[in-house]
Amino acid sequence: MDKPNISEMIIQYEKDKDMTDTQFAFESHLSVERVHNLKSGEYEPTADELKTVKEYIKLHQ
Repeated sequence: MDKPNISEMIIQYEKDKDMTDTQFAFESHLSVERVHNLKSGEYEPTADELKTVKEYIKLHQ
């Protein structure tokens, strides 16, 4: 089974929580530009960004 990619994780989380990119960025301590880039799928996340997103989503499910 394929693991979900970061863009899918962010999109699904925002959808489930009725959250905007700005809210997600603020609460996860990423810039809005980074969130947009990650969601576009055209930007490869750094190890730190991947860890930050995964930890944030896990803690706020």
